Amino acid sequence: MPPPFGDSVGFLLSQLGYVVARRFRAVMAEVDLEPRHFALLRAIEANEGQSQSVLVERLRIPASSMVSVVDYLEERGLVERRVPPGDRRARTLHLTAAGRDLAAHAAGRAMAFERELCRGLDDATRRELIERLQRIGRNLEVVEGVHPDVALGHHAPSWTESAPLG
Repeated sequence: MPPPFGDSVGFLLSQLGYVVARRFRAVMAEVDLEPRHFALLRAIEANEGQSQSVLVERLRIPASSMVSVVDYLEERGLVERRVPPGDRRARTLHLTAAGRDLAAHAAGRAMAFERELCRGLDDATRRELIERLQRIGRNLEVVEGVHPDVALGHHAPSWTESAPLG
C-alpha cells in the first residue's frame, strides 16, 4: 500500500529539490551568476592552478560544458587560464582578484540561503540530516559533490555548489 499523499521520501526530495534549485538560482542571480558558474568558481578556488582537464574529470563535467563555462567566466574577468611551465598544451585555471571577491560574496549569499533552509534545526540535527541525505545519495550512486545534471551532460544551469575536491 502506498504511503499517505505527500508522505513519500522520493516525492518530498523531488518537491524540495525543485524549490531549492529555483530559489538558489534566484540567490545567485542577485550576484549575476548561475549556480553552475558559482560551483566552478568554488571548485577553482579550492583547486587553484589545476588543469581544466583535471577539473573536468573530477567534477564529471563534459569537456564542452567546461570550456563554455570557463569562457564565460574568463570573459567576465573572473577566471584566467594560464599555460603551465613545461606543458604548452595544458591550461591551468586561476581566479582573478575580481573572481575571488565575487566568489566570496556569492558564498556569503549561499550560506545565508543555507541558514534559511535550516532555520529551526540545531547543528546536530542539521548534521544528521546531511548524513541521512548522503546515505540516500549513496543508495542512488550519486557522486558526492557533483550535480547529476551536469555529470550526465545535460548542461543544466542548476549545477550547485560542489564539495572541495582536495
